[in-house]
Amino acid sequence: MAIICLGAFSYYFIREEINENILKDQLKYNQFLATINQLVRFGGNVDLIEKYLKELDLHQIQDAKTLEQFQNHLTQNLANGMIAKIIKQENGIYLFLQTPQEWKLYGGLYSHRLFNYYIITFFAFLIVVFLFALVIKSILPLKILRKEIRKFADGQTNISCKISQNDEIGELAREFENAAEKINALNQSRHLFLRSIMHELKTPITKGRITAEMVDNPLYKERLCNVFERLNSLINEFAKIEELSSRNYCLNKQDYVLKDILNRVFGMLLLDKEQIQELFLLPSENYLLHCDFEMLTLAIKNLLDNALKYKIKDKVEIKVEGDNLVIANFGAPLPYSLKDHAKPFFKDNKSNKNGGLGLGIYIVKSTLESQELKLDYRHEKDKNYFLIQGIITNTKP
Repeated sequence: MAIICLGAFSYYFIREEINENILKDQLKYNQFLATINQLVRFGGNVDLIEKYLKELDLHQIQDAKTLEQFQNHLTQNLANGMIAKIIKQENGIYLFLQTPQEWKLYGGLYSHRLFNYYIITFFAFLIVVFLFALVIKSILPLKILRKEIRKFADGQTNISCKISQNDEIGELAREFENAAEKINALNQSRHLFLRSIMHELKTPITKGRITAEMVDNPLYKERLCNVFERLNSLINEFAKIEELSSRNYCLNKQDYVLKDILNRVFGMLLLDKEQIQELFLLPSENYLLHCDFEMLTLAIKNLLDNALKYKIKDKVEIKVEGDNLVIANFGAPLPYSLKDHAKPFFKDNKSNKNGGLGLGIYIVKSTLESQELKLDYRHEKDKNYFLIQGIITNTKP
């Protein structure tokens, strides 16, 4: 744009200068012509006229290409005397002299008069191009910085944004690299802290599991073993959540049968067959779901846990609507929006029930979003409906 504007300005400026010079010189040439006519009238010859023109700093034009353009101005069959006239063209004004023996052209192109303007314009173009090159060179590192930021956003921690520039872009790159190093250090300390806690918890759980095996009562023994198994599975769930939040979890999406997923979920909830029949309404048909098995079971487990905790009557219903998996229960509507409930450690102060850590919906939303699935909610006819959209692929025969 700068080059275009500079070119347009130079073109019109030089054009105006040419037009202005032509008008000025036309007045001068008219005066010259009047003087030449007076010299001819009083017997002046060609030599006298040429001497006069030389004193006026008007030189004869010898360029053949230029002279060729004035062939059509010659007067044919000039017997005697002299013809002097002014010829105006786009590139200047000329004084034309013709005698019976020869003809001459005086004046000149205006390019030599406007040479300084052309030089200034040329250097102005060079400066603009040079500045443009400097700007491009200075902002090229932004492209590198953008790639590194995108890598970091995708979970790659081994990034490098070292830029040798000492301008604002270089400072920005160095600050981002310092921030990335601090974030990586915090993540590493968080990973170490969480893994240390999970490691320390496994020891008493293992001892409790061994102790439970020594209980003589078969019913108590089974219940205690299930409790310790559940605690162990919770630690594994926390590890998956930690990997998911740090974007280190590798998804394994395949087609799974809904029945198999629900069986895993009921096992995670420590429910036996009688309790399942008592608490849930299950779909009569079986379906295929395209998902990550571990992540989806974790999401459904939290939805069913909340549905059981907050239902006021009847069973929790698990059904399919189109390609959506729906979990419904009779209960009061959510006091806040689903977006609020999906925040980590969100507390429902309007409910008199123990809301736990406030991670249930957050875990559901995070695990579904990692699989490019969406959680939706609606409340109709005293029932809450939580929908996992687009999870059903087709009906299994």
